[in-house]
Amino acid sequence: MGLKKLLTAMATAGFIVSMMASSTLAENLRVLAWDGYADKDWVKDFTASTGIGVDVVFIGSDDEAWAKIKGSEGKDFDVFAVNTAQLQRYIAADLVTPIDTANLPNQKNVLPRFRDLTAIRGDTKDGKVYGIPFCFDSIGLIYDTDKVKSAPTSMSVLWDPAYRGKVLAYDNGEHNVSFTALTLGYKDPFHLSDDQIAAVKAKLIDFKHNVLSFYTTADEAQQIYKNNDVALIWANYGQQQMKALKDAGAHVAYVNPSEGALAWLDNWVISKGVHDKAAAEKWINFMISKTVSSQLSERTGFGNTVTESASAHGDDKLIWLDNVEDPLKRSDLWNEIKATP
Repeated sequence: MGLKKLLTAMATAGFIVSMMASSTLAENLRVLAWDGYADKDWVKDFTASTGIGVDVVFIGSDDEAWAKIKGSEGKDFDVFAVNTAQLQRYIAADLVTPIDTANLPNQKNVLPRFRDLTAIRGDTKDGKVYGIPFCFDSIGLIYDTDKVKSAPTSMSVLWDPAYRGKVLAYDNGEHNVSFTALTLGYKDPFHLSDDQIAAVKAKLIDFKHNVLSFYTTADEAQQIYKNNDVALIWANYGQQQMKALKDAGAHVAYVNPSEGALAWLDNWVISKGVHDKAAAEKWINFMISKTVSSQLSERTGFGNTVTESASAHGDDKLIWLDNVEDPLKRSDLWNEIKATP
């Protein structure tokens, strides 16, 4: 072979290798997730078992996730994590692709409450599945076992005069209205009539008299608990909050109320702009494996959908968070309540 032909052959081979490398890179699964949902060892194991590379981008808020998916009409990511309340927004905007559960053999092994996806509001529409539950946590009640001798069974204990000035509560209008609606026996705490709102307002004004302080972060709640006489905590951060308190030496326990505990549920979802749907479904199936699910709970404290965890027992009633009738109205209502003597 002449020098010219050799150089041409080498250049061509180099071009082919370069194209193969670029092609392989382009085929990497593009994942958008919360911190703790796509750990490096899981990504490594997924690639080892499937041959599919993964590029992960982490998000810090629901608004950030929406901006990234909406901004590219779903073309920048193949699969992402989102809660059931937010998922309805993506479905309405035609930003997600239906999932074929036949390609998810691990879905058959999830806990009973997560098997019937049609029973989980927000995961399906028109008979099509758009979300596969991955992890959750309840918003339950933490109580100091030295100060509350009998385990509470209802959020109504927060109104008990015996605990006046010994309650920590979360500073949020939407959630406070919802959990109080459940305490009053309203079946749908997210869509209330004017009369129901009025009753909730009166109940929350009474509740405020028992509250030592309202908190916004788990760390803030922990500091208040440490430096004050606190018996009960309305635990917006669920088991994460519980774990932090116990790690700090607090004598506390956790219950989900009998009337139902508000709870968030995060799902894996496939983007409308997915490049390789089969690869995305393999990722989802891998993430709902027993190994990953149990490790998720061990590492984060969150409940998972495959193995039992402290977030909820099988017979605990969980009320998945949903969009409320009027977020601004609830915010204004909450500010009025806090301003009421």
